[in-house]
Amino acid sequence: MKVLATLILSLALSLGVLALPSLGLHDVHAAIPLAAAAVATNVEPIFVSVAAAAEILATSRSEIYQRIARGELDAVKDGARTKITYESVKRVAAALPKANVRLYVRRAQRTPAPTQNQT
Repeated sequence: MKVLATLILSLALSLGVLALPSLGLHDVHAAIPLAAAAVATNVEPIFVSVAAAAEILATSRSEIYQRIARGELDAVKDGARTKITYESVKRVAAALPKANVRLYVRRAQRTPAPTQNQT
């Protein structure tokens, strides 16, 4: 257990995700959970669930299954669970077209056209 805690703490310090001033032994032990959380936040997952992929791509679970069937997303089975590779999710997200959004400019208030007298 001490070896694992030391490894996590040294990894967090070497990655620069945790900076500790000169601390005593009891302070270092208190910092180990912080170091583990910091290391975990910098690690990309290998697989994500269908629901997580749908959330990442802002789409439905049905659309995720359709993309798997079309070969756009790489998926594996783990028992009954379908897991999608995170790399393929990033690839699909990068391939989405850029949005073409036009700025709405309000037209000036229309004034009624002057009427001409025909007498």
